[in-house]
Amino acid sequence: MAEAALGAAQWVVGKALGPVADGLLGAWSASSNFGLNIEDLRMELLLVKATLEQAARKDICGTAMEELLQRLLDSAHNAEDLLDELDYFRIHDELYHTYDAADQHGKGCVCNLALHARHTAKALAKQLSCAWPCGRGQRPPGDSSSPPNANQTGQELSGCMPKLGKLLPCSSSPHPHVHGDEVGVNAQETPMHEFNRVDFSQRMKDTVEQLKLMRNEVTKILQGCGPRTIPDIAQSRPITKGRIDEPKLYGRDTVMNNIIHDITKGQQYCTKGLTVLPVVGPGGMGKTTLIQHIYRNQQVQNNFPVMIWICVSFNFNLDKVLEQIKIGTRPVDSEKEGSTTEELIEERLKYKRFLLVLDDIWQISNVGDWEKLLSILNQSQEKGSMVLVTTRFRAIAQMVKTTGHSIELDGLNSGEFRKLFLTFVFGDEQCPRDKHFLLETGDKIMEKLKGSPLAAKTVGRLLSKEHSLYHWKRVLKSKEWEKQTDGIMSALRLSYDFLPFHLQQCFSYSGLFPEDTYLKSYDLTSLWIGLDILIPSDQNQTFEDIGLSNLNELVNYGFFKIEETDGDQRYVMHDLLHDLAMKVAAHDCLCLRLPNVGSVEIQPTTHHLSISTHDLDEYDAASGEKLRSELEELKTKLKVEHLHTLMLFGKVDGSFAKIFGDFLWEANALRVLYLLDMMYPMESMLHNFSGLVHLRCLCLGTCDREMHLPLNISKFYHLRVLDLEPWGGSCDLPRDMSNLAKLCHIHTHDGELHSDIYNVGKLKLLEELKVFRVKKKSEGFEPKQLEHLSKLRELGIYNLEKIHTEEEAAQAKLIEKNYLRRLTLDWDSKRSSVEPGVETAVLESLQPHGDLQVLCIRGHGGPSCPTWLGDEFAVEALQSLYLCDVSWEVFPSLGKALDLHELRLEGIAGLKDFIIEECFCRLIKLELIGLGSFENWVFPAEQESSLVGDLLPKDAHMFPLLQVLIIRKCPKLLGFPFSNHISSPDCFPKLQELEICDCPEFFLSVIPMSWIESLRHVLILRVKLLQKLECSKYSDGVNLLIEGTGDLHRIDQVLVFDKETSLVKLTLERCPPLELKHLLMLTSLKTLIVENSVGLVGPLEEREAIDGAPPHLPKLSGLDIYKSAAAEEEDDGVLLFPPHLCDSLMELEFINCQELVLVDPPTLVPGGGGGLQALRSLQRLTIQWSPKFLSTFSFSCHIFPSSLQFLCLLEVEGMETLEPLSNLSSLTRLELWNCGEDLKCQGLWSLLTTGGQLKELDDAEEVKKQQTRLVSSTLQELVWGFEDLQQLPAGLRNLTSLKILSLNCCPAISSLPNDALPDSLEKVDVYGCSEELKQYCRG
Repeated sequence: MAEAALGAAQWVVGKALGPVADGLLGAWSASSNFGLNIEDLRMELLLVKATLEQAARKDICGTAMEELLQRLLDSAHNAEDLLDELDYFRIHDELYHTYDAADQHGKGCVCNLALHARHTAKALAKQLSCAWPCGRGQRPPGDSSSPPNANQTGQELSGCMPKLGKLLPCSSSPHPHVHGDEVGVNAQETPMHEFNRVDFSQRMKDTVEQLKLMRNEVTKILQGCGPRTIPDIAQSRPITKGRIDEPKLYGRDTVMNNIIHDITKGQQYCTKGLTVLPVVGPGGMGKTTLIQHIYRNQQVQNNFPVMIWICVSFNFNLDKVLEQIKIGTRPVDSEKEGSTTEELIEERLKYKRFLLVLDDIWQISNVGDWEKLLSILNQSQEKGSMVLVTTRFRAIAQMVKTTGHSIELDGLNSGEFRKLFLTFVFGDEQCPRDKHFLLETGDKIMEKLKGSPLAAKTVGRLLSKEHSLYHWKRVLKSKEWEKQTDGIMSALRLSYDFLPFHLQQCFSYSGLFPEDTYLKSYDLTSLWIGLDILIPSDQNQTFEDIGLSNLNELVNYGFFKIEETDGDQRYVMHDLLHDLAMKVAAHDCLCLRLPNVGSVEIQPTTHHLSISTHDLDEYDAASGEKLRSELEELKTKLKVEHLHTLMLFGKVDGSFAKIFGDFLWEANALRVLYLLDMMYPMESMLHNFSGLVHLRCLCLGTCDREMHLPLNISKFYHLRVLDLEPWGGSCDLPRDMSNLAKLCHIHTHDGELHSDIYNVGKLKLLEELKVFRVKKKSEGFEPKQLEHLSKLRELGIYNLEKIHTEEEAAQAKLIEKNYLRRLTLDWDSKRSSVEPGVETAVLESLQPHGDLQVLCIRGHGGPSCPTWLGDEFAVEALQSLYLCDVSWEVFPSLGKALDLHELRLEGIAGLKDFIIEECFCRLIKLELIGLGSFENWVFPAEQESSLVGDLLPKDAHMFPLLQVLIIRKCPKLLGFPFSNHISSPDCFPKLQELEICDCPEFFLSVIPMSWIESLRHVLILRVKLLQKLECSKYSDGVNLLIEGTGDLHRIDQVLVFDKETSLVKLTLERCPPLELKHLLMLTSLKTLIVENSVGLVGPLEEREAIDGAPPHLPKLSGLDIYKSAAAEEEDDGVLLFPPHLCDSLMELEFINCQELVLVDPPTLVPGGGGGLQALRSLQRLTIQWSPKFLSTFSFSCHIFPSSLQFLCLLEVEGMETLEPLSNLSSLTRLELWNCGEDLKCQGLWSLLTTGGQLKELDDAEEVKKQQTRLVSSTLQELVWGFEDLQQLPAGLRNLTSLKILSLNCCPAISSLPNDALPDSLEKVDVYGCSEELKQYCRG
């Protein structure tokens, strides 16, 4: 802990020196006394910094030293606050040409006299005014209802010396919140607290004395401390071996079997030389255990004559590794005496296939050592040798792997984790019956552990000590596993200790976000910027560069995981890692979930507070008083005035907001403020909002569209990040936003808010300006505003048609913006006129820097592309190019865009030929949209000569890396450039997504779904032969939907059946019948849906031609037929099923099959008899809008198989009784709708007795006559729906398992029966009923 305090103190001292490092503050305040005070403080901070640097080289420990360092840290914080505040007033004076904080007045000695008198008067007023302290953030005793008035000092001064204002005419100055043309707008704002030079001078002297005192004490102790010894973290790591430590492997069977198969039989490894396969995952995920089971597998041991296990741990030492390999290999006759270790290894492995395990690699300091090891091992002439590496860090896995992928281990799935957890708790995978009362608490604990095997072991053994509910709840509440010295937290703590200090800071402060929060990169970098964690090492670095670099390192070290959400990258921290973050930062950070405050351990040194209100109930007197008392207790444990961070997650209503306002009254030192879901104006939560002069990061959010942004945000001169992405209120920025000269980021939902910044050119550190509208107003929006924005990384310039000269365009100086990575140049497509010559010149003058990566040009009316994108290609780093609605006749060849990854051409009427450049070998995404004239794919001359009859050379790849191909609204395009070869995996070997829409002449000969292994989704709409084709590939197979047109005569025109062996679901709509020879190829098909088609299978002759063939559709379990005239019909129109489906078909639907008839006796299965009863595995049967299905059936026997669990009959005519349903003992849900007016309920009630399984009943008009006889112990859901029902039956009380009662369209019911509802009822759904009933249900 002393080391943590030492690191924090060094960091804070470095921050405190920031304002005086560049000399601006010293130069501004240079005068007799004030300047000397600043210099004294600067010098003392330098001495403290030197002392701390010396302490870092000493062996320091103990609680006393920790407390001294903490006091020194507190003094450093005071110094930081003081200098930061002083710098704030310096900026204010410069902005408004005032002299509030200066020693000299700019207008001469008379005003100097008045200025000094004014400061003296302020000091005197402070002494005379009160018996209570009037320092910043303090309020007079007894005042708990209103915020402190910042004009109070002035009023008291006026009372003491009423003539002072007349004597000092120069003493008044424009207030920063009320000046110039904004008097009427901002007059109601809370004024900023005033500067008192005398008070500041005294505070600086006091701070210097405090620092000096604590520095001297620390220096004395350091004299007796010896040199620091660096602890060897490796000593904390156990030495692993190849023996199996855990006898049973849970939840890893699939990955283990896959690895064993691949390394012993798989072609990708066995036919190659040496392969390195890394297994990567956080500590405690079971990497070593998995490899131990693989290492001891008999099949593996049979395959590898030589097997070596080495525990590498922290430092990869090549000499030690080679020595252990030598020990692990047997000598051979060909060895020579005096050979080196390398030569011996090469000779011993020369003709042997070997498996080498390098377990637990943390770092490889010298990449050359790793390459040398591989070089030695590669001397083996035997194919299929393997190196398995386990590591916590992605960077290591990336470095060592020789395959295209790594094995990434996450937490176990819930089922397997539960088994493992219970095994550690009870010694068995099942919980004993007499311990079931513990499972609810156990489930909550398991949820916290996120599938970590080591966590299961740690916590399971902790719980096994005492099988009592008290003990388990105590473990859950206090997270006792965090205190175990040999458990999951220790394993994770090692990873944390391995991080450098700046990454430790980034990780630990990230724990202020609630656990399981999916964060964008800027969420994290904004917090780090606000806390001054990101310190540029030189002028060429931006905060964004440093933040993203740190974030990538934390991902590589395994502290964050990247997940794709709606196409965006999000970062999430594992729950256990979140607990670790809070544990290591407990001295400084606190996360609260209100209203539970009392149970949390709170340190008085807390500077960063995160509060979640998601568990707060609606406000009432009791809850309000409880929250107030909890927060009052919290104030006794931490100093609100020392808070640097406040993050509030969740809604807070008005009454709670007032309580928070009282709690946060003295929070004046805030650097970071997050209020994500404001329901009331800012002043309700923070009465002193305008006085937050230290604020660096401000995030505001609301769903109230009428709420306005606080106008005084333009007075936070230290603000670097303004995050308004969650803001849904009125977006009205103050006119003087350009005062925020330190602002780097303004995050917004769509970027349009950026276009409202007046005089944006003053924000010289701004890193993104997504929308700049040229001449949006008469002044403050000229192109020259962009001239000095040299830090921009993203820029969008709109309304470029308002620039009329190339000189005016050149004022933006885009070519000098060497940080610029994304640029949008936009001409309004709705402009009244186009001047091609002018627009050509303007675009030519807007040449960006050569390091630009993403370029979008939209609406340009010139005849050709600019030279810097054409013949004189100057954006060599370009990775993405978007050209939309341009009028060019001459297009860039892009042959020099060697790093182009993404290309989008949209709405370009004149583009007829698309030239396939050689540089497209790196293209990842290609979009061609709305190209009305596009009809030709053109190859470069050198490739065109190699094409013969549209045939590509065997090894030719036009788009070898392409992952996404989208073609829309290209009416003249006939097909791909090599349409005969789209099905070959050589054409698009990496393609993942293919979309072709609204190209009526486009002909796609075959669908490449199964031929291209990487392909995951295909969508084709309105092309030749097809109205729609959609294909999706999942882990368990392929789903395919085909909707044909009148020109589609055979399915094999668009589908190659012998390649679709992985097809599991096939939907055919408006398609010709399948041929039986094709059905034979669909060996994996589980679900077949036929809609609006003339039949299911082709002519009878084809069926007879393949007699004796293997059963077709052997895995079919679901068949749905919609609006079909026939389905595999004999001449007499009888529907037949292959006999083998009797034991596999589980789901059957007939919907809108008007002519389909179930004959009596039924003959659905040839020779099987029994009609639908022959379908012995059928579980779900739906018959809707097929009125003739039962029209000829006599209902003399049961017609449905007893295996049915779900039955829905809708508008099926001819039913007279439900007796044929009485055998459905497995039925859990029954729906009967409009199945005949004379339907009797005989047979239904046996389903509702104790022995039945019916859980849900949608009861229609036909069964209401028997409603009073409802009796069931299993029915869980009951739905009533008929108009004339007056009241519900009293028999409902007999439904002892009923949980949900739904009343649909029962307008005559006005109340529920008294004492007639079962105790088990949990929910009543009312839809389309009377208002009286709705009010009755609401109570």
